Amino acid sequence: MDNTEMQHRIDVAFEFVGRVVERPDRFPDEAVLFLMDPAEVASVITKERLRILGKLEEEDYPSLVALADALGRDVSRVRKDLLSLERLGLVKLSKSGNRIRARPTATGIYIPLFSSRRPRASSTTATKTATA
Repeated sequence: MDNTEMQHRIDVAFEFVGRVVERPDRFPDEAVLFLMDPAEVASVITKERLRILGKLEEEDYPSLVALADALGRDVSRVRKDLLSLERLGLVKLSKSGNRIRARPTATGIYIPLFSSRRPRASSTTATKTATA
């Protein structure tokens, strides 16, 4: 991905977050915003779970077996990952007969990569603030 594409993605993300802040009632199902420490996010949104989300965006799978086959993974592991993604609000599972289908529920995942702690002011900044 080149810098222009990356900048475009960042701009789109910030534009979306701005719309959500202005009218949160209008965007409950379009995206999930994780307000977690980046290490926590990494433990929840694993590489395999991202692969699952990618596959679900590409195609509608009629069952977990079909999805697991497409991923080349064991059905029980895919099911476990889908249950975690469902708890996060990223997929919806529905049952029809003895088949379970998974569908993505959000069009984006936004993860602010900053600490909730405020940075300490340096002595230079404190001096400038005091004299301003």
